[in-house]
Amino acid sequence: AALLAGVSHAGFPDEDDSRLSLQLTRKLSNNDQKGKHNDNDNTIDLIVKYKNEEGHTFADSFDKNGKGRVISQKRHTETITAKINDMDKLKKDPNIEYVELDVERHAFPNMRGYEVVAGKGGRRLSEETPYGIDMVNPDSPTPRLQQGSTSIKVCVVDTGYDNDHIDLPELDPNTGGFSPYEGQSWSNDGHGHGTHCAGTIGAMGGNDKGVTSVNPDPTKFSFYIGKGLTDSGSGSSSGVMEAVQKCVDAQANIISMSLGGGAPTNAELEQYREHYEDDGVLIIA
Repeated sequence: AALLAGVSHAGFPDEDDSRLSLQLTRKLSNNDQKGKHNDNDNTIDLIVKYKNEEGHTFADSFDKNGKGRVISQKRHTETITAKINDMDKLKKDPNIEYVELDVERHAFPNMRGYEVVAGKGGRRLSEETPYGIDMVNPDSPTPRLQQGSTSIKVCVVDTGYDNDHIDLPELDPNTGGFSPYEGQSWSNDGHGHGTHCAGTIGAMGGNDKGVTSVNPDPTKFSFYIGKGLTDSGSGSSSGVMEAVQKCVDAQANIISMSLGGGAPTNAELEQYREHYEDDGVLIIA
């Protein structure tokens, strides 16, 4: 095999309504006693899929800054920040295919030996063989399966990547990743979860530092990093989608996403299915 993929248990937490973002819940809970709200103070983030340029222009007109943020030009998807009541107006327009809430996504913390304190970083790589290595590629009763000769590009969509880590390959700071979040670089992981996941996939082996991984030889694979989540450990579905699109644009063969946050949106399902079926990209989430 050219690359061995590490697998960890993942899932979504129970939520009263997995399609309703925490942001919208908080805003609606601040309504007055008659259940009304002030549109001037209440905005929500929406994912819009438009059918044509007329729909694109129409969607942009509702954004608080006059222009949405592109998720995928190919798929006609963008995210906008609009007033709560604008959601129904957008849905009724014939040039709009659908409108969905831009729901929250977060790092999945329930990994053995890994505890996350949001914004303070989690466990960094330590001198040990991670338990997942023996789970996915045991050395008994037969020797471990080795990396092949064909180089594979793996994209980790998470909280970022510690580009100065002594046990991880150093990536080009200009081309090695992408972040949709202003002021937060993909090459800085203020949370630790993304670096942990990248270490399981590709920590350098045989260097007497840190840990080994399922792909210990960095000459036989490469990383691309999509900062789909912020340094706090959470982000938006649109942020994750943007990061995934950049991974595909960077010719990634495999995308790893260890995150949760409720049921996927239609936009997420469509995009990820098309990446698998049309682009030949394996997404492990």
